[in-house]
Amino acid sequence: MPPSVSRAHLFVYGTLKRGFSPWARRLWSQARFAGEATLPGRLVSIGPFPALVEDGAAGSLVHGEVAALQDEGVLELLDRYEGPRYRRVLRRVKMQNGRELDAWVYLYRAPLVHACPVPGGRWP
Repeated sequence: MPPSVSRAHLFVYGTLKRGFSPWARRLWSQARFAGEATLPGRLVSIGPFPALVEDGAAGSLVHGEVAALQDEGVLELLDRYEGPRYRRVLRRVKMQNGRELDAWVYLYRAPLVHACPVPGGRWP
């Protein structure tokens, strides 16, 4: 595989999903859509943005999209976009076809003040 090609994956569940924002366009210009997936956790709304938090609630899933990154350098740009309230971690996601893979995901790490649950764990 050429050095400029990456096998890294990124699980996105909110404004980085395809078609949602200028930052999403920037991401997807450097990634290939690998499919829809789920990740254990809870999705909450913190105003105009969603936040994924890990908790012990069994059966709680967040729905999103997986981007197969062509260049992992885009992650540094996204780290700045997400800011200090989010932390990028590697987690196991389950693809729609049942296959599992490791993907980067941004978890919310600030206090959940005025957060509202997102029904069904799916951002619009």
